[in-house]
Amino acid sequence: MEKVTDFRRLLSESLSRKVIDRIVISASNHPQDFIPLLQLTKDNEIKIAWRAIWACEKLCKIHPEWFAPYYEQLIQELLASSHDGIKRLRLSILYQLPVTETFPVTLFDYCINHMLSPGESIAVQALCMKLAYKLCMQERELLCELKVYLENVEPEYYSVGVRCTRKNILKRINSLHKKEK
Repeated sequence: MEKVTDFRRLLSESLSRKVIDRIVISASNHPQDFIPLLQLTKDNEIKIAWRAIWACEKLCKIHPEWFAPYYEQLIQELLASSHDGIKRLRLSILYQLPVTETFPVTLFDYCINHMLSPGESIAVQALCMKLAYKLCMQERELLCELKVYLENVEPEYYSVGVRCTRKNILKRINSLHKKEK
């Protein structure tokens, strides 16, 4: 596989999954190119940033250890994100990473505040729920708080995807509580 040398140019052109896969393979084979790709996720041109974060999300599945040192930075960038696609992909990256030893309170708060927000897309809501649950697995005393939030919503106001995610997480929480008794 040839080395991709100009990520920005590729990301600015007509894009396909094939191009993203080519960037991911090249960056995977040339780890020194990871940082320049990661920096493009903050590009002023939304199209470039969105496509770069898409490549990073795929790259994180292969090399999550490359992203782990940037956990806090990824959280801060998520908090500043206004573009729905970028938020979704940042959440996906954070979901793939192990939770840090220091509990990420700001990330947990973000997830709680956005998981049932009607202003968010279905994917962002669902990922926030899943990530909140994952974070609660590190701080088990927060499971009750998450359970209360999820139980006190009117499911009929949400999409099938959000209702399904909510139902599955409540099942997991209830299952954990049964095991602990």
